[in-house]
Amino acid sequence: MTTDSLIVTHTIALNGAAAEAVVAALTAKPGVKGVRAEANRDRFEVTYDLRHLRLDDVEQAAVAVGAIPAKGILNTIRRGWIRFTDENIFSSVSAPAAPCCNRPPGGK
Repeated sequence: MTTDSLIVTHTIALNGAAAEAVVAALTAKPGVKGVRAEANRDRFEVTYDLRHLRLDDVEQAAVAVGAIPAKGILNTIRRGWIRFTDENIFSSVSAPAAPCCNRPPGGK
């Protein structure tokens, strides 16, 4: 496990392509740190660096080898949540530091 806050791991559901092809396509992307296919399921655990990619980039690489993001309301909500959390993590790391002791600047 890494302590780098910009390295994230998500499980995504993909249909329609051989697991080996998806793993090979994702592993070849710069910024992907690891890919694991769940046995007998169309789910992939992908670890990637937010400095290089986002979920949309991961999905595009999978679609290029014939995979299709899983349909359905729960999968759509899950992908939206992943996009939201990825953006929040990236924004939080680049945000300025908070002032010490919650004191406003210039206050006594």
